[in-house]
Amino acid sequence: MLIRPRALLLDFHGVIGHAEARPGREDAFIEVLARIAGPSVPVERVRADHTAARAAYRAWRDAMSRPSAPPELSQQEFWGEYVAADWPSAARTAVRDSAEVLSRLWLIDNNDWTLLPGVVDLVRTAVDAGLPVAVVSNTLCGAAFREIIAASPLDGAFGAEIYSDEVGVRKPNPAILKHAADRLGVDLAHAWFAGDKLDRDVLCGRRAGVGATILMSPEPIPHPSITPHTNVADAEALRTLLQAYLT
Repeated sequence: MLIRPRALLLDFHGVIGHAEARPGREDAFIEVLARIAGPSVPVERVRADHTAARAAYRAWRDAMSRPSAPPELSQQEFWGEYVAADWPSAARTAVRDSAEVLSRLWLIDNNDWTLLPGVVDLVRTAVDAGLPVAVVSNTLCGAAFREIIAASPLDGAFGAEIYSDEVGVRKPNPAILKHAADRLGVDLAHAWFAGDKLDRDVLCGRRAGVGATILMSPEPIPHPSITPHTNVADAEALRTLLQAYLT
């Protein structure tokens, strides 16, 4: 049995939305990045360093699933240190100064974003029942996710949108969920939190003392020490579960 929820917290990628890379768009992005860097950095060097930076960032994100209170990497750190660490000073400064624009372009212009099936009905079910709903997500650019939501049927549905780049901490740091609870005016012990990653979402919920951690995954991968309160396959299954506890 789960607790009766007084708030619903949702991860973004894998729970609310999904991205498909646009074919050929990476070349256009590299051209933009190269123009910002200037002629001192050849285009192929820009491409190679950006590819290496993405791999290093993925490894860093995985490593940050281990500490008790991981911080988030800032946009300026990613573009200035991971991408342009060894570029000439002027090129590195130009990229750091354009970090927000580059982060948004990379997330928005390179991907086709769609809402996952059933998520609109899930959020509407919660809101119609008087349940406040918040987004809590790790991302390099929360502004991009805000833009995606604002252009979707979910515009105006969330009582709070909490993004790691904006608050400076990332899941599984429990402080990020505390930000959401404070914005909604609820106690985390009475909230449900749904995410698609055991070592980020479920672990974060457990650390924060969330009333119910819910793994949304059609094929959950067991973890030796992290267990959700329950698992659902998709947003429609979560909506069915939620309705059972709201009636």
